[in-house]
Amino acid sequence: MARFAYRKSVEEKAGGAMAEDLKGAALLFDLDGTLVDTVDDLAAAMNHALGEAGLAEVPVGEVRHLVGHGARRMLVRGYQLSAGREAEAEELDLALARFLDHYQENIAVHSRPFDHSIEMIEGFLARGARAAICTNKREVMARLLMETLGLSQMFDAIVGADTTSAAKPDPAPVRLCLEKTGAQRAVFIGDSDNDIRAAKAADLSCFLADFGYGPTTLAAEATARFSSYRDASRLIDAALKA
Repeated sequence: MARFAYRKSVEEKAGGAMAEDLKGAALLFDLDGTLVDTVDDLAAAMNHALGEAGLAEVPVGEVRHLVGHGARRMLVRGYQLSAGREAEAEELDLALARFLDHYQENIAVHSRPFDHSIEMIEGFLARGARAAICTNKREVMARLLMETLGLSQMFDAIVGADTTSAAKPDPAPVRLCLEKTGAQRAVFIGDSDNDIRAAKAADLSCFLADFGYGPTTLAAEATARFSSYRDASRLIDAALKA
């Protein structure tokens, strides 16, 4: 059963009449650490895979900084932290299969949208904007997460690391989101250097979530930073109207 429901249609939010001031605009979101707090479920999946290999768990605080580059790279680092060595190719393949099986079955046990994120998106949709997800999660997992949370219908596109020929920081997935939303102007909302690089390469403003997983060594290159989605709403609104 969906944990969150996109309960109100755009028309209901607008009182029955579609606002048009943001028609042709789009909000593109990174997923993990930006839109949804997923670290506990990702850590559980990684530690399940490590445990099946007879290795010690990695603390959630360490996993937090591994999110955003895909499951395989998470596990590469997980092996380094837990076993103190590089994983053999066959070990990594088996660990990845175990990770994905566990994660698929437990994708939203603890995962929740960040506070006020859904209300903010609904507000922009009510004014004619569109929204998309641009993530380095596999597309099937991103779609499953959003469907499980009851939020998939808010987004015109869900683009994953495997949807295009390259993942972020390559701009290809960002450009596909723009194509699918039909956006004439857009902003990118993310939490990491990958997001900043991808947005910059696609010539988009990038707003950086301070509460995300990072890393954010390129934070100075972001358009602005925000600590809550209530703050972000004002910043994004100004950028889309500029």
